[in-house]
Amino acid sequence: MIVWWVRHDQRLSDNPSWEFARRQAEETGHPLRAVFAWNGLDSARGLGGIPRMSPQRIQWTRDGLDSLAHELEALGVKLIQTPGSMAEWLRIQQPKTLVYSRGVASEERQYEADVDNLGLQVRRFWAHTLLTPDQIPGGLDRFPHTFTPFRHRVEREAFEFELDELAVDPITTSPTSPDNAFPFAAGEAAALARLNAYLAHPDGAAAYKTRRNGLMGTEFSTKFSPWLASGALSPRRIWQACLDLEDQLGGSPDVEWIRVELLWREYFQWVAYQAGPQLFQKRGFREVPPKNGFNAKAFQRWVDGTTGDELVDAGMRELAATGFSSNRARQNLASFLIHDLGLDWRYGAAYFESQLLDYDPASNWANWAYIAGVGNDPRPVRRFNTAKQAADYDANNAFRAHWLRA
Repeated sequence: MIVWWVRHDQRLSDNPSWEFARRQAEETGHPLRAVFAWNGLDSARGLGGIPRMSPQRIQWTRDGLDSLAHELEALGVKLIQTPGSMAEWLRIQQPKTLVYSRGVASEERQYEADVDNLGLQVRRFWAHTLLTPDQIPGGLDRFPHTFTPFRHRVEREAFEFELDELAVDPITTSPTSPDNAFPFAAGEAAALARLNAYLAHPDGAAAYKTRRNGLMGTEFSTKFSPWLASGALSPRRIWQACLDLEDQLGGSPDVEWIRVELLWREYFQWVAYQAGPQLFQKRGFREVPPKNGFNAKAFQRWVDGTTGDELVDAGMRELAATGFSSNRARQNLASFLIHDLGLDWRYGAAYFESQLLDYDPASNWANWAYIAGVGNDPRPVRRFNTAKQAADYDANNAFRAHWLRA
């Protein structure tokens, strides 16, 4: 039996793990199975007793797996879900070959070590990142401590990717939903439809840099992140699609900025890879002793959206209701917890892990460490003035009015 261990690569296009497993099954005649392991995370609790996965994030994950299962079923492949760990499942099944996509954060890498120690024939690939370790300019040994040098090194290499052509149905979701900035479905088909629609929309990719700090609606930003987190959408496909659109437009700073944001994501992937368990510690991987402590009542007010700060309260209520938060909103939410409430940043990161549909361990925890001053930020303090931020990015009060009515 050939086993494809489905992880954060829940797609059939641009996926070296799936392609290798499929070819191996065809060439050897061995049956192919796809397996997703929940690792008990749907019922586990983390720091401070915060659930590792909210009901919304569990449902989003299930919906994505259902979509993948449907695609696999059409190819004669069954998707199996096991509630425990992959290592436990493999000890019983003992397949001939295990194929999987590698992770970067310490917990994901521990899962890999557990299965690697079983003595099976294993093939590993990089499917969750834009680059492989060998492609990182300068290599991991010379990985920069701040983002800008990393960005410049990658941009000098002018990476392009050859990807398979796909026929994609047009997206059906209304682009003007005021209640939910992410009213989209899980799975690769929805992800590819959104990619194509956003690139074609006049207020989409071609206006991204101008509109990316919006707070209401679907078109102010790409909304790619939940699919990137599950792996339903490949970062390489987004990168190449942006390059192609830039060529069509004769250059576009707006479209180019989507690639810059992809590079931020990529940077934090390799930050997490190098930091290991230190990324999740209070002092961070810079060994900076934060002054913050913890106050359960203040934390609960932040969670409930009852702090008295209108921008923060609206943002927290949106997060709880939808599992989504814009980049602009989440920076303010994090800054307020750390710098205004004086709370331990890890509790905020743990709550975001629970709630966000786009939860990715590297992006989430490295961004929180960044704002807390224990990560990759050259500034000693990154504090947001939420009143000014509200005036700048919610000048008509639409975002606050909408979410504070609830």
